[in-house]
Amino acid sequence: MKSRLHHIAITNFKAFREFSLKLEGRHLLVYGANGAGKSSLYWALYTFLQSAGKKPSGSIAKYFDPANPQHLLNLHEQKEAVPRSGEIALTLRDTETRNDTIYRISQADHGTYNHPIILKGDLASDFITYRFFFGFSHFRNSENFDLWPLFEKEILPFCASTGGGNPLQMWDAIRFEMPNPRGLSGVAGTNSYDRFRRKTDAFAAVIPGIVDSISTKAQQFYDEYFSADDPAKVTLKIGVTTTPRAIGSTQNTFIFTKPVISFGIQIGGEEITRPQSFLNEAKLTQLALSVRFAASLVNLHESDLKLLVLDDLLVSLDMSNRMKVVDILLSDTFANYQKIILTHELGFFREFRRRIGSSHAEWQFVRLQGNAAQNIQAKSEKGDLEKAEDYLNGHDIEEAAMFLRKAAEDTAKRYREWAEGKALPPGQFFSLTENLRAAKNKLLEGIPTSMYERVLKGTPKEHRELLISADDTDLDGSAALQPADKGKLKSKRNDLRTVLKHDGWAKMEAVEAVDRVLEMTERVLNPASHGSATPLYEEEVRRAKKLIDRLEQVLLEVQQ
Repeated sequence: MKSRLHHIAITNFKAFREFSLKLEGRHLLVYGANGAGKSSLYWALYTFLQSAGKKPSGSIAKYFDPANPQHLLNLHEQKEAVPRSGEIALTLRDTETRNDTIYRISQADHGTYNHPIILKGDLASDFITYRFFFGFSHFRNSENFDLWPLFEKEILPFCASTGGGNPLQMWDAIRFEMPNPRGLSGVAGTNSYDRFRRKTDAFAAVIPGIVDSISTKAQQFYDEYFSADDPAKVTLKIGVTTTPRAIGSTQNTFIFTKPVISFGIQIGGEEITRPQSFLNEAKLTQLALSVRFAASLVNLHESDLKLLVLDDLLVSLDMSNRMKVVDILLSDTFANYQKIILTHELGFFREFRRRIGSSHAEWQFVRLQGNAAQNIQAKSEKGDLEKAEDYLNGHDIEEAAMFLRKAAEDTAKRYREWAEGKALPPGQFFSLTENLRAAKNKLLEGIPTSMYERVLKGTPKEHRELLISADDTDLDGSAALQPADKGKLKSKRNDLRTVLKHDGWAKMEAVEAVDRVLEMTERVLNPASHGSATPLYEEEVRRAKKLIDRLEQVLLEVQQ
């Protein structure tokens, strides 16, 4: 990407009266309660990019025209004696030259029309909302699973045909036009119907190839990310079962048939005729995610600007499945997108933020505050460790220690859940030391305690490989060993080297990090929590923060 979204300014549009958010080219994670403007931000970005391909004759102006019944102006702002004019303005920064360019859309300004950067950015970007997944699960048992209405609204705008055409424009030329708009008769009327039929046939020719490619990619995506816990092979298939058709050459004989896209599932080779009734919501959402992400990956476009905007995408998934998707979003699969993630769930916001880990510099974390009647503001959202750092810098040691304990409790809980491979019972309290010790014991199951305590504990990284011989020359030179024994010992040494170099050391480091936090708990964290008279010293609290930072980092590393 050559261009990154640098600044968002929205005036008098949907929930916003006057809104400003500086991204400086970073990815964005947004938390906002219902009514705080989260979805309005989604639609502002969507409307802006879509505007590049809209004709200037009122198609965009209507959203900002108070006299137009389709306007999207803030209703509270419109009640003012002199309401502010509606506008969406995005600042893009060229990553090479560092030059900024502001693009605007309003009632009087359509500065994005046919602009190459915005036009290509619209094709290359992707917008996904929870409505897509609702569309997968709302079918009644008696209904056939037809994805065309969902495909038309949520996928087609981002598709390209194998021939490079624009399927959405082809479809728009059909659905928004009459076959014989002037009511012509005779040969002229016949010709008008024929032209409409040719447009329909052209669209019918490209749509099966698009759907088939998405179906293939969706299966690959599902197999890679969601199939691990399936008791039997899950096979999905989407396909065009009815192509669009236009028949007849007169008003009385003309019939138009919309496409039908079927969605089918096999489990263990057995066909599931009603997936909406047979599968639970989480599994349907996994399949829907596979289809939707496949559509993104099949229809990749090169562009200077590429946004991936997700609005409450994972409301139907439990936290473990949500984090699978978070890992997908943070993987190389979507590395070429500037990502904007919107959620109304604070817990998910915090988990997503933790999973980002050491890449904080590439992300902006924001909480939307206010409502449509007020000026909604974007407030930088800090984590407990960041708050502790702020209090330390202000020499407020007690407050810093309190937030350190909160951070340690949260990390310890996640440590234990990761080590035990299951979530802790909801509503049941476990202390900081309980969770840390349980996590440590689980980690030590794969490492003999005596080996850890007597040999491995405290051995610095630079000395690890010195615990065993760098090569096997001593074995080769031993006259007392038989060739078979030499081979067995070499194999055992290789196993030990593997443990010391890879996951074994990661677990050992995790145990060591837990030990150090446990040692410091009584001195720093417990007095901070229980109001002890034991004085807290700034240097001790700073050391405690470093230990919790390390605990968090090691947890991220051991989870890789």
